[in-house]
Amino acid sequence: MYQLKSDDSENLNQLLRERIIAYNQQHFDAERIPLGYKFVDKNQQIVAAVFAHVFGHWLQVNWLWCDETVRAQGLATKLLVKIEQKGKQLGAMQAQLDTLDFQAKPFYEKQGYQVKYQLNNYPRSGIRYFMEKALI
Repeated sequence: MYQLKSDDSENLNQLLRERIIAYNQQHFDAERIPLGYKFVDKNQQIVAAVFAHVFGHWLQVNWLWCDETVRAQGLATKLLVKIEQKGKQLGAMQAQLDTLDFQAKPFYEKQGYQVKYQLNNYPRSGIRYFMEKALI
């Protein structure tokens, strides 16, 4: 007999994540290779950074962030170009990311990304864009 219990904990979330990743790895013919770059100031504080994974033929850009004090100075472009170059060296042929309507969609479009899918009313009144770019 099984008992249903409520569990909203981060521990349950992490346990399920680990188990699904372990199961999925048995079926994937590629490993996730982490990539990251950052700009630091004279005090070694991060002012802009990007983190991604190469997964087979895909570069999955997880995070790209610039502190408000350094925006519009080209750092985000340099980070994105660098992570794309490294991804290509590791076999990525496509890049994928997502962004919200109040974030960086116009920036990514200038870098050659195109919206492939969007979630309207996300989470209630915004839009979440899933974007891709060919790297070859």
